[in-house]
Amino acid sequence: MDASRFADTYREEAAELLEKIEQSLVALEQTPENSEIVNDIFRAMHTIKGSGAMFGFTRVSAFAHECETMFDLIRKGTLAVSRDIIDVTLAARDHIKTLLADEPGVPEAATAHLVGRIVKFLPVRAGTVVAPDKKPVPEKQWTYRIIFKPSEDIFKRGVKLTPLFNEIHAAGRAVIVADPHTPPLDEFDPEVCCTTWNIVLTTVKDVHGVRDIFIFVEDGSELSIELIDEEGSFVEGDYKRIGDILLERGSITREELAALISSHKRIGEQAVEKGIVAPHDVEAAVAEQRHVREVREEQRQQTARATIRVQSEKLDHLMNLVGELVTLEAQFMQTAVTRDDLDLISMAQSFERLIGDLRDTSMVMRMVPVDELFKSFVRPVRDLAHELGKEIDLVTVGKETELDKTVIESLKDPLMHILRNALDHGIESPGVRVKAGKPAKGTVTLSARHEGAHVVIAVSDDGAGLNRQRILAKAVERGLVAEGAELSGREIQELIFLPGFSTAEKATSVSGRGVGMDVVKKNVERLRGTIAIESSPEGTKMLLRIPLTLAIVDGLLARIGGSQFILNLSNADECVDLTADVLGVDTGSDVVNLRGEMVPFIRLRNLFAIDSERVAVERMIITQYEDRRIGLVVDDVLGKQQTVIKSIGRTFRDVDEVSGATILGDGTIALILDVNIIIKNHIRNTQAAGGASESAFRRQEFSGGTYNAL
Repeated sequence: MDASRFADTYREEAAELLEKIEQSLVALEQTPENSEIVNDIFRAMHTIKGSGAMFGFTRVSAFAHECETMFDLIRKGTLAVSRDIIDVTLAARDHIKTLLADEPGVPEAATAHLVGRIVKFLPVRAGTVVAPDKKPVPEKQWTYRIIFKPSEDIFKRGVKLTPLFNEIHAAGRAVIVADPHTPPLDEFDPEVCCTTWNIVLTTVKDVHGVRDIFIFVEDGSELSIELIDEEGSFVEGDYKRIGDILLERGSITREELAALISSHKRIGEQAVEKGIVAPHDVEAAVAEQRHVREVREEQRQQTARATIRVQSEKLDHLMNLVGELVTLEAQFMQTAVTRDDLDLISMAQSFERLIGDLRDTSMVMRMVPVDELFKSFVRPVRDLAHELGKEIDLVTVGKETELDKTVIESLKDPLMHILRNALDHGIESPGVRVKAGKPAKGTVTLSARHEGAHVVIAVSDDGAGLNRQRILAKAVERGLVAEGAELSGREIQELIFLPGFSTAEKATSVSGRGVGMDVVKKNVERLRGTIAIESSPEGTKMLLRIPLTLAIVDGLLARIGGSQFILNLSNADECVDLTADVLGVDTGSDVVNLRGEMVPFIRLRNLFAIDSERVAVERMIITQYEDRRIGLVVDDVLGKQQTVIKSIGRTFRDVDEVSGATILGDGTIALILDVNIIIKNHIRNTQAAGGASESAFRRQEFSGGTYNAL
């Protein structure tokens, strides 16, 4: 048996627990009275400690034990949550992560220093820190039926039952139903206990642990503890019927139950009507049935959510194999059509459906919620806000939205930089916000939503928005824009994406070096995505529009001369024949009047300098660029093509307009075009040239209406 494999599994699980601890600590700082969060942190530390001892991570186990002890005191109310405790636990979390990566290589002094910070919060004790030598008992859940009838003089002895019930709830999930045997008023004595409590408790404690809860009140009392359900032992189906529960509790005899079953009324209702059982007995049985049903349903859902860990490299390899099958399927279909063999075509169509299902399944396996990505920003935002002396809430929306894991990995750095800018430049200091009539605490919202074959991720803040005058002045000062240049509001905003641009007066640990946003834009465009800015005095929003996946896409196959190209099908709104009535009167600009809308277009033949005879009627693919429609003119549109994206060699490495290549069914190569880059570069080139074609992308009056320029 390979022990290292189990150690790697422990590291993975511990890393997940550490991420949860970090997120819980940041949440606890906002709501220090939240006992559920405290319990979550305690349990996570307990698991790291216990499992670490099992797999030989003794230093991790010993160190986690100190953190667990601290949060055990918080759980019991002995220690209060404070900023110092949050800080030291975050530092401890980071240290455990370091120990997991290289336990022998971490100096003992670093561990001792942190232990010294932690023990300041703990009671004085003798001895040194030692690793626990017991293996943790798996936390299996058990459900007990408890009937507790205190002695009649329990109140006279000064015993209070409220702490008992609090301890029962702390032990797990419990439902408590009181059964008061109230005597006649003339015989009522407030110092005599006449109540019996029916309790259903789901807990990780065994029967001895449950009995220990009642250790101080058991003398003279009647106590019954019965195991009625345990995790993993039940078969698929519902819990016991009310009649069976009443029978087990001794509230009804088997003969009485048999007589009631023959009627069509509910057992509980009949039993109460006939005086066989009291209403509170039925109430206790119903509460037990509902409790066990809910617990079982939660356990079923947890079982359904169970996952198998697969290395990302294996998923990548699977996706490559699926890509090869997609290419082979296209060749198979092409051969079947060429031979005009109906049987072969039928087989090819069945093969196509199967490959399509396999492709979709493989892609779904690579899709992960952005929740994990969003959670990774909680700690950095918290730390940076404290460093800047600002109060900031990070709000996440749409965290269930899914993206390809490769895309998510590539988005982490760009989003982190945008968030840092929002905190540093966007959100004002508390004093400035209060003077402006805003809350002292700012809000940064990180959201995600599906939009066709793309995901739109937005980072917005409620700061003062971009200062366009200052941005333009800085651009002129740094020589990035000519003196006296007239730029639109959008063009001024986009100056922040220029290399070397920064409005900071001096460089700090956060910003001011003039690097970052240009790299952010390049990284987003490398993902075949776009980034846009929306700014107003109420705040700034950065919008990233990213493809769902980078592996296999549905493409639109187009031809120009003897060359074939692929455009992402999600970029195509419609295709139009460039006939004489669409082209209209020649205005000297590449613009058409499409159903009353002036749409500029780009001839890809001219862009790629393809020297071949133009066809009589060209085709125009209408695409969306930011919030405008633009046409791309080709010779012909050949149809939809399932595209496996292959990386390209050195020849096209510096050609931004080409994002990859694919193999067609006949074995030829088609280049995959990056539509967003083509349009962006064309706009920049035509504006720089200032030629006639520039007018198609600037504000200009036409007889058919007004076109708002790009």
